[in-house]
Amino acid sequence: MQHTQLTARNYGSFASLIVVLGFATTGVGAVDLAMIAPKGVQHVAAVGQGDLLVTGVLAFFLGVVESFSSRLALAEGERTTAQRLPVLAGALLVMVVLCQLLAFGVAAFSEPALTLLGQKGDIVPLIGDYVSTRMLGAAFVVLYYGLNEALKICGARNMSLVVLLVGLGLNAVLDWAFLYTGGQAWFASPESAVAASTVAAQLVMVVLAGWMFAVRMRARGQRWARPSRRAVTEEFLGQLRTGPGVGARHLNDYAGSVVPVMFIGATDVQVLAAALVATKIYTLFCRFPQACFEATFVFYGYSLGRADTDHAATVRTLRRYAAAPTALAAVLAIVALPWEVDLFAGEGLDHGLAQLFFLAYMLYLPAYFFEQMLGRMLTVHRKGGLLFTASTTLTYLVTIPLAWVSVFVFHSVFLAIASKGVATVALAYIYWRAFRTATRSPAEVRVA
Repeated sequence: MQHTQLTARNYGSFASLIVVLGFATTGVGAVDLAMIAPKGVQHVAAVGQGDLLVTGVLAFFLGVVESFSSRLALAEGERTTAQRLPVLAGALLVMVVLCQLLAFGVAAFSEPALTLLGQKGDIVPLIGDYVSTRMLGAAFVVLYYGLNEALKICGARNMSLVVLLVGLGLNAVLDWAFLYTGGQAWFASPESAVAASTVAAQLVMVVLAGWMFAVRMRARGQRWARPSRRAVTEEFLGQLRTGPGVGARHLNDYAGSVVPVMFIGATDVQVLAAALVATKIYTLFCRFPQACFEATFVFYGYSLGRADTDHAATVRTLRRYAAAPTALAAVLAIVALPWEVDLFAGEGLDHGLAQLFFLAYMLYLPAYFFEQMLGRMLTVHRKGGLLFTASTTLTYLVTIPLAWVSVFVFHSVFLAIASKGVATVALAYIYWRAFRTATRSPAEVRVA
């Protein structure tokens, strides 16, 4: 199949689409905040805080989907998708049920947890409304993630963009209908209304993506057989061993980024504002290397699915394909940094400080590149336990303590940001050793 061949054109096309999808995805939260803004600053704060919590939970669930999509990429490269997909899908559906049960637990304990953490009492119920409603639709999110990955892996990448754009438009329309028409009477609070519009849009996206994927498979002339219970059980156990570990790694990455910013929040307001602007610019920049890592993840899976591929040469090619656009994006981001700060700066912002903090993020970019790329390839090898153990240990014993010491002992925000590079370098080394072990012999490669 042409789309599974590792060429510069295929890789570039895939990565470019991921960049577009990444920027479009940020529009969901932006639309919600923009639509609820006329209701008052308290509601904006509640939705913003609630979205942070939901993002963390969904980052964990994403690991489940990556375990599924890595196996699908292997099957697509091996040209056994028609035989393997029913088994993979059956196992994923069981994982979806477990994710939804976990989401119910998050919804039940969100308000007590917020109160325990010292959140202001008047905003806790509003955040709870948002989180609880979003968690009711957690299964839709996981299903959408899975179908979206299936569309991209099976050669229907453009369809995934269509689904996302439809969802964004529908979300905006439902936000307006639920907040500013008679529909607002259906909800206990504006937060519930905004969250419900997102859940409804995600349900439509699941249906649309499922229909598009079925059309794609029929066009390929592929028919699916009913999977055996034993095969589904074995695949489910494999996903259960890998998915939570990969998801925990995502959650640790999220915590390692958010918690230091919370420490910085205890400093001067102007310093915090500069740090937030730098973080925003860095987050947008990361869309480009992250798109390359996603493309590497998929094409590496394709490669392992083909027995006649020189896997070492494939890894070198993938590294080269990912490094070039990452380096170019980094150079452009640094050159354009003054204008980027101007774009996000408010009145009174220290532009020089914001630029300095952005450069602190860029100090460990080479280590970040290898850590992320190797981590994605280890996911294909089902090394979820290693990803969980290494990222958890270094996040909570190195990244967060170093950030705390930097802010409260050395009073240096620059050091708080740059110190994350210590854990990043360590993770890159650990993943490199694990990857060498996982690819040392052809037999071990085929286990993947």
